[in-house]
Amino acid sequence: MKKYLASVLVLSLIIIQFAHCQSIGLKGGLSLAKGTFKYSMVKQQTHFFPGLSIGLSGEVPLSESLYLNSGALFIKKGVKRHIADLDQKIPVIYLEIPVNILCKYDFITWKMFGQAGLYAGIGLSAKSKRGDDKEKIEFGTELGQFRRMDYGINLGAGVELDNNVQFIINYGYGLRDISRQYDEKIRNRVLAITVFCPFKELVYLIQSL
Repeated sequence: MKKYLASVLVLSLIIIQFAHCQSIGLKGGLSLAKGTFKYSMVKQQTHFFPGLSIGLSGEVPLSESLYLNSGALFIKKGVKRHIADLDQKIPVIYLEIPVNILCKYDFITWKMFGQAGLYAGIGLSAKSKRGDDKEKIEFGTELGQFRRMDYGINLGAGVELDNNVQFIINYGYGLRDISRQYDEKIRNRVLAITVFCPFKELVYLIQSL
């Protein structure tokens, strides 16, 4: 219950912060998950598998070149590995709350930026798929379940057009072992390629159709 209350509080603070944002809009794109998997302390080979990322994002200026970015994004993470001639996929859907610092500088008529920060993720669903076998994975404190909360570090870069539309590449490095399975460790790693479009630009595009 405390975790749910904390999640609601964080989301409420983000909504309040959006009221002061210089730019707020939709953010979405491709996520390429490649989590790490260890069994009996042996690291196993994993592979990229694609998913989607979509949600709200906004920025608050801190100075002429520094900005605070946050939001709420739905994103697919997890791990894919190969076992006995079959692929095992463990997709996990999160509601992710990033908090990043952006440093922007002028480049011709655009702006380029680097970003770094932290994220917290709330697990919404998880399952294991191997061949025709599918199994739902529960979140909880019991053996074999997944930890609902994930957290880690964000590092990324991008370009901003003069209409504030952004193209972003970000790498999320998960710090927490999300598995409670005996002798198993899974940590999220995901490369996200996304586009941010302010609401005012979306309205302009819709009106011009």
